[in-house]
Amino acid sequence: MEWGQIDPKVSPAPSQPPAASQNFNHEPTPAPVQPAAAAAAAPPPSAGKRYRAVYDYAAADEDEVSFVDGDVIIDVQQIDEGWMYGRVERTGQQGMLPSNYVESI
Repeated sequence: MEWGQIDPKVSPAPSQPPAASQNFNHEPTPAPVQPAAAAAAAPPPSAGKRYRAVYDYAAADEDEVSFVDGDVIIDVQQIDEGWMYGRVERTGQQGMLPSNYVESI
């Protein structure tokens, strides 16, 4: 028999599944990231300070909010000495408002 010829008496090796089907480098899928619990949750609508308007106010800029005398302003945050940020309970609109137009309730 010469080099490179196949001996007909010897049967070829049985076929085996390709190595790619055996993934020994399997990395588990990471668990989905859950948002932080209460720390990242938005505060409930009643959270924050509440004020009542003592005068009508017409917003002078797009980042301000209009309200009328008697409106309740909720979720109020002090911005500086003269301005606050809050939501008018009656309309649901939020924005900046002058602090001398409201009183704490």
